[in-house]
Amino acid sequence: MPIMEEANQNQNIMYDHVKEKISENLTKQSVLQEDSIKQLIEEWKGVIENTPPNILKIILGIEDERHIRSLSLEDWKYIQKELEQSFIVKIESGVLVTGEIQKTRDLTWWTSKKQLEIENYYSTNYMNYMKRNLPTEVLNTIDEDTDAVMNNLADPDLGEFSIYGMVVGHVQSGKTSNYASLICKAADAGYRFIVVIAGGLNNLRDQTQKRLDDVFIGANYQGVGQLPGFKREKMPDSLTNADNDFKLETAKARGTTNFENMQLPILVVIKKHTKSLSNLLEWLEKHYKNQIEKAMLVIDDESDYASINTKDEEDPTVINEKIRLLLRKFKKSAYVAYTATPYANIFIDHEAKNDQVGKDLFPEDFIYALDAPSNYFGANKIFGGEEKKYIVEIPNEDAVYELDDTPYPVGKIPFVIKHKKDYVDELNELPDSLKDAVRLFLLNIAIRNLRNQRKHNSMLIHISRFTDVHIKVKKLVKEYFEVLKKDITAYGSYDNPDQYSGKINLMRKTFDTRLEDIEFSFGTVIKELVKVIELVIIRDAHQKAKDRLVYRDDIQTNVIVIGGLSLSRGYTLEGLSVSYFLRTTVFYDTLMQMGRWFGYRIGYEDICRIYLTDDLYKKFGFIIEATNDLINRLKDMRQDNLTPRDFGLAVQLHPDSLVQVTARNKSKHTEDMFLQMNLDGSMKETGWISDLEKDISENEVVLKDIINSLLTGGYEHESKESHLWKNVKNSIVEKFVNNYNLYRHDPLGLRSRMPIEFIRKYIQNNESDWDVVLFNGKGTRKFEFETITVKRQKRKVKHKHGYYEVTNRQLSRANPERIVMPKEFKRISSSEMRTKLDKPLLMLHALELRDQNDEFIINTVGFGISFPITGRPQENTLKVRINNVYKRQLEEAYQVENDEDGDYDE
Repeated sequence: MPIMEEANQNQNIMYDHVKEKISENLTKQSVLQEDSIKQLIEEWKGVIENTPPNILKIILGIEDERHIRSLSLEDWKYIQKELEQSFIVKIESGVLVTGEIQKTRDLTWWTSKKQLEIENYYSTNYMNYMKRNLPTEVLNTIDEDTDAVMNNLADPDLGEFSIYGMVVGHVQSGKTSNYASLICKAADAGYRFIVVIAGGLNNLRDQTQKRLDDVFIGANYQGVGQLPGFKREKMPDSLTNADNDFKLETAKARGTTNFENMQLPILVVIKKHTKSLSNLLEWLEKHYKNQIEKAMLVIDDESDYASINTKDEEDPTVINEKIRLLLRKFKKSAYVAYTATPYANIFIDHEAKNDQVGKDLFPEDFIYALDAPSNYFGANKIFGGEEKKYIVEIPNEDAVYELDDTPYPVGKIPFVIKHKKDYVDELNELPDSLKDAVRLFLLNIAIRNLRNQRKHNSMLIHISRFTDVHIKVKKLVKEYFEVLKKDITAYGSYDNPDQYSGKINLMRKTFDTRLEDIEFSFGTVIKELVKVIELVIIRDAHQKAKDRLVYRDDIQTNVIVIGGLSLSRGYTLEGLSVSYFLRTTVFYDTLMQMGRWFGYRIGYEDICRIYLTDDLYKKFGFIIEATNDLINRLKDMRQDNLTPRDFGLAVQLHPDSLVQVTARNKSKHTEDMFLQMNLDGSMKETGWISDLEKDISENEVVLKDIINSLLTGGYEHESKESHLWKNVKNSIVEKFVNNYNLYRHDPLGLRSRMPIEFIRKYIQNNESDWDVVLFNGKGTRKFEFETITVKRQKRKVKHKHGYYEVTNRQLSRANPERIVMPKEFKRISSSEMRTKLDKPLLMLHALELRDQNDEFIINTVGFGISFPITGRPQENTLKVRINNVYKRQLEEAYQVENDEDGDYDE
């Protein structure tokens, strides 16, 4: 090994051991103060400076004294930053809604009685083992959350019971850690048969099994098996392992058949597949003709996938049927669905029942919504603002939805998002944006190494659902990588290597464009990359893949992964920092689950980038807003003592769920269908502005008309820069809304997400007064009428066919409801403000439209409405009938993929 590389390795060993020791000290502190980490670092600096190497070796647990080194100021800075991001974490307990029957049960049996009477062996092991991975605050919250879920299960010492619940988390936020804790507590309580249904693909099942082996089983003295208090005689019996799903011959060989005499818990981790479930049922039926007395817990991970019955109740889908049969096999059963996207579960008919297979899987007993820790790299952080810090937009010349007659230069045909299997024949070169993403990933590997984060690194490429396309993209990526590697190896160690190689010059441009705030120079980064470039691998992840993607514990993995659904649900890509994403779909849940970039990025969040189109960026932003609204609705329902059935109704009536409702139920409806909507707690805006000159000029008149009515009506008027009128008659607002000219080819306003017919019905049915605001902006032009003058609000738009689309379809900025909020509520979020409104708020916008280059287009008018929470979810609803033509238009607006037969990776 070269001397420099050996020194780097020694430095890294020293760095890791010091960080681990400080981390151990932090986990022992019951209350972590802001300066605790800084104080400990100062103490350890003194220890290292003043302790002889032979003693320091023992203190740090380092085997070879040659690895003892001083740490630089940069090293200490990185240690402090990583520990702060890991330990200074804020997280709150979740939100619980319980069903009518559940409210009559004993919902304190676990925390007030059972937990106090037993050893709590498995849950204690879990907590002790996880201390090395999670900060105290997070572990405490997991403990509280799972205690709440346990209380909503049932004491296994009782008679017969069947519990149906759901836990809602965030994508890649640690749901596995949560249900692993729940499993340990259930085993302590006396649940003897525990089944985890872990997604529909082998890689997710295997990954889940390995995690549960570590935190629950402890086989081969791994994971909890390494703890001092581990008792081999209490080790659970696992009928599956990290390499094998449930098999009849394996279970038979274990000899575990007599549950009645079984004192240890049995774990089964199976793939959500017909064969796996059938094997398990066959094994149970063979040994037990009647129902089994022992209590069973079923964890259905990614429960919105494949578990849902999409057919008639008389003939349910196979997987749904098998899960229900499994639950019926036990006299005492608890079913807990885990998902980050609860829409499908909520749409389950709560009254569905079949005499042969039992009740459907609706979570009628409880729904528990988990909060995410403050260090979670989640959708709100990525898509919730206007900064787009983590987003790289894939330009139109690199990706189109479908090919048209546009002539493209030779070798410059863009990726086509909507394609069929034979698209593979057209793929001959990678677009420039994907090459840029590959270059960025290589730079990120070097940067993390320089930060002493010599851990796994991953890049995700997700552009298709066809296996053959994955294989072709892998070939093209590998070819490009080899070209880069050749020049990096040849010239990367030189000073100013970009002067000798055009490829390294492009690396330099990527560095300057994407990583402008990084603490290292390009020369330092590229020299580090030379050392590790040979360790980079390219893998395609699908059922036909020859090389299985494995993250080993004994070597750093640096991998570019090309895949589709195999990487879309539950599976964790370790150290993911760059994603190139082109898939699209109509469904909220499918799109969110494809976002493997969510998770935790301790120490390297600043270098994470997601390459996607502007259309996809808007979709994710919209989904975040809609999902946040639903979770807020759940909080309101808890306060109002409502039930999961009420929440199910709220989801179906949510103004932004209509496309999902039609798509999910398209096979169950005739040509005509009814839609319902509840506007309570939502905000709707005219994100699409008609481009007809007649509409634009008439809307200016409509704006002046309402201001005239406000000025002559004697309403309370507050004016600073913006103008606010309070307690305005409903009829004035109704006249404005009815006279305003919207884009005319969206009759219900569903595609533009300004559901005008529902809004008009809302105004008709609600006689309450309104508040009305005319916002002042920062434009170069003014709106003037009588005594009222405001600067117009500048908004960037794209000119589409028949309308201007406002960026992100958002007219308002920075919590517009703030203008009517009392002082104590001015710092809460917009959605929270809507829970405080005592009347609806009409927001008037005099607009100055500009193109993406900030060139003036035209003056026009838009408006929005912020709706307060008024009551139960079935209030303020409207049924409308739409035919298949308009339904298809809705689906096309969201670019629904065709369901052609083909060779999918999924």
